[in-house]
Amino acid sequence: METKKAIVFTGGSIKGAFQAGAFRAVTEKGFKPDFIYGISVGSLNGSFIINEVGKQKTTKENINWAAIANNLINFWKCNIRKPEDVVIKRSAVSLLYKGLFNRFDGLVDTTPIKNLVRKTISMNNIYQSCVGFKVGAVNISDGKIIYADITFPDFIDYVLASTAIPIMMPAVNIGGNESKPFLDGGLREVAPLKPAIEAGCDEIICISCHAEELTAEAFNYRNIMRLSERAMDIVVNENVNNDIAYCKRINMFCGDYDSFMGYRKINLKVIRPNAPINLDLQNFNTKDIQALIELGYQTAKCTI
Repeated sequence: METKKAIVFTGGSIKGAFQAGAFRAVTEKGFKPDFIYGISVGSLNGSFIINEVGKQKTTKENINWAAIANNLINFWKCNIRKPEDVVIKRSAVSLLYKGLFNRFDGLVDTTPIKNLVRKTISMNNIYQSCVGFKVGAVNISDGKIIYADITFPDFIDYVLASTAIPIMMPAVNIGGNESKPFLDGGLREVAPLKPAIEAGCDEIICISCHAEELTAEAFNYRNIMRLSERAMDIVVNENVNNDIAYCKRINMFCGDYDSFMGYRKINLKVIRPNAPINLDLQNFNTKDIQALIELGYQTAKCTI
């Protein structure tokens, strides 16, 4: 049976620069994915990669993965240099007004990242890609996670919704006249291993921005933005560990067999930092992004 390979990008907000460095190391090892799955910032990194694949208009065998990895790193270095490149803090007056009149739509305005994504990602390129791609976002009306692929109308909206951190960022309404509000896929799953396994992938590299364990962190819990980020970090950390544990349980169930009772053993490699990355959306600069890219690269080289 032919091996199907996948790269799974987890969530992690601005920590996603770690994934860019790790992806370079993965491509240097010659890993060529048939599918890419992304949640939150992982959906942004994944959509950039798929966009680059589509630009090349080539077959899976002839994709220049090294060039794509370099372009992803350059994208981060050139476009994500300070908080205002991603979000704009709303004024206290604006938040008070919107809260009083039930018009609250996030602590920050995400126009910068939305404009950057729409400027960078072309659906024409996405359609040309020969690599499968899915992103996860949560419908907050019914609480279900949706994995959207390029056949979904308004696909870019699902990418943006996947990155929308609850409370901090506004929900993304998708669906035209009968639109539903969507938020970060990390509310339900952070490492989308399950859909990759269900698609038949049996060789998977998961690139996570989160260490296995959180450590104590001193922060101002009265700052609602920091509190929101910290709360999401806790949720994300627990979810990503559970998602990885799901894959490991399958391998334990299969034991010494390649497959058992409908389950296939998964060749899983997890690339994640050894210690938590203490970087938040309110306070980072170019040096922080470059350091994260290098950390991702070195961590991946030691892992795979």
